[in-house]
Amino acid sequence: MSRLAWPFGAKRHDLLRGGLRWQRERGRSDIATRTRARGRQSVIFVLMALALGSLGLRTAYWQLAQQRALAARADRQHLRAIAINAGRGMILDANGHELALSITEDTVIADPDVIREVNALDTTAATLARVLGQPAALMRRELNVPGAYVQMRGADGKVVRLSSAASALLSADIEGGTLAGVALIPSVRRVYPNGALAAQTLGFVRASDGAGQYGVEQQLQATLAGRPGLLYTAVDANGDPLATGPQRQVPAVPGADVMLTLDANVQYWAEQGLAQAVAKTGADGGTVLAMDPHTGAIIAMASLPAFDPNAYGAASLASFVNPAVSDTYDPGSVMKAVTMAAGIDCGAIAPGSAFYDDGSVVVDGITLHNWDHRAHGEETMTQVLQNSANVGAVWVAQHIGRDRFQSYLASFGFGAPSGVDLPTEAPGVVQSFATPGEGDLEMAESAFGESIAVTPLQMVAVYGALANGGALMRPYLVARVAADGGQGAVTHAEPHPVRQIVDPATAAKVTRMLVDSAYASEAQMDLLSGYAIAAKTGTSTPDPRHPEQTYASVIGYAPASNPRFVLLVKLDHPTETIFGGSAAGPLWRQLAQQLFVYYRIAPDAQAPAASNAP
Repeated sequence: MSRLAWPFGAKRHDLLRGGLRWQRERGRSDIATRTRARGRQSVIFVLMALALGSLGLRTAYWQLAQQRALAARADRQHLRAIAINAGRGMILDANGHELALSITEDTVIADPDVIREVNALDTTAATLARVLGQPAALMRRELNVPGAYVQMRGADGKVVRLSSAASALLSADIEGGTLAGVALIPSVRRVYPNGALAAQTLGFVRASDGAGQYGVEQQLQATLAGRPGLLYTAVDANGDPLATGPQRQVPAVPGADVMLTLDANVQYWAEQGLAQAVAKTGADGGTVLAMDPHTGAIIAMASLPAFDPNAYGAASLASFVNPAVSDTYDPGSVMKAVTMAAGIDCGAIAPGSAFYDDGSVVVDGITLHNWDHRAHGEETMTQVLQNSANVGAVWVAQHIGRDRFQSYLASFGFGAPSGVDLPTEAPGVVQSFATPGEGDLEMAESAFGESIAVTPLQMVAVYGALANGGALMRPYLVARVAADGGQGAVTHAEPHPVRQIVDPATAAKVTRMLVDSAYASEAQMDLLSGYAIAAKTGTSTPDPRHPEQTYASVIGYAPASNPRFVLLVKLDHPTETIFGGSAAGPLWRQLAQQLFVYYRIAPDAQAPAASNAP
């Protein structure tokens, strides 16, 4: 049995050993499996940890580092910044009268969806119609539209601007909750209470962007405009403001108030007188300038054609330009006083210097005549002014010489801007005649006011220098600037001497010559009895083919003993009478008489006897 059992036992033994081996191998396999599983779990854990860490860092980056940028982006998406125009500074005349001011007016915005939600379309339309003075049916149509924003417009199609009373009524209703979906937005509008008065000097403010155009409005744009504020209001998905959305505001800083040297009374007399003179003489237009010769302060600056800055859109572009500073003309015989001043100052002549005037002179093969084609015979320099003799002026220029005469014209300020505080000032044109053998004709014609182009302001500045002892003053228009709508720091303008152009003794001699000339010439300034007037007439013909088209002018200062004003009257192409004395003289005398009364200027002398003193 034992032998029979052994094989069976051996087999069983082998099976037992095989089972143990299988168990050991299975255990090793389980261990390896568990090891691999733990490895995979570790990798997954590490990856999850890295992912969570990255997510945490990313979250911290957006929530902390980018918080402001994200908030700003959200604001841009949900808030709209509406510019609130600063109160533009006022422009005042020398006496504090308002020439330009800004009016802040509210406009109405409404949210039709909100109004419909509260079933208030009819009542809101009725309230707006009553307060705005518009038809109720129109207001209902304005409100009964899809969308979340409308700006109320009147029957004329323009945005309705509220009076202060209307704003107060609507504000009370809005705050009281009876006008859901309605809000007020402030807007600023420029107003010129005197209409066209000094329009070309003031300029205007463009309605589309609030920018100053022409004149003082353009020159002092940054000063007058101030700094705009911002109104942040919630917008819908289309970017339209929600009348009921949250709002916040950055206040605007008002512009500075500007006081000018202009006197509105004198400006009015100048403009009214100029309009009458233009109509009476059939002129195309004209210019009147008045200035204080001791400071350069401009008292009046009037030109025609003009425009109303309240309705600038109806005016022509040409009327915006200020001819007093931007247009040039041949001054004619008023230049002869300048030629005399140069000749006396350099010692080439004296008031009593004499020459023989045969009525014409040949220069570079061209014959130049006196304006009346008359020969005056023996005459002094004072008589040259009295007779307004072209030949005498040429004689003086030739004795001065090309180089010196060219230098004097530059010193007087011709050919360069005066520096007045206005935009687009023209420099004028002075021919070059300093080269030997060239320019003799140009020099000769410049001596009596042809072949030279000047602005009216340049001419006034030069006569102002003759009036004050020979000092060329820079003309100026802005007298004072008060920051922050007149409540801040105040800056005053100071007179600015440019240079001494002639000796005081020269200026005194030329003044005496002009007084004698005004008394004895066709200008007839002696009609202003009791006052010594230093004045000269001018008649220029820029186009020889049309001798009837002239610039007729009178320029002078008074009283001669202590000048209070220098005054220019210039008419462009008069037709009824074409000469300076007869066309411009009557208005010059009228305005001078008004200034004597207005400034309470006492008479300084009786009409003088002609003087030929050296």
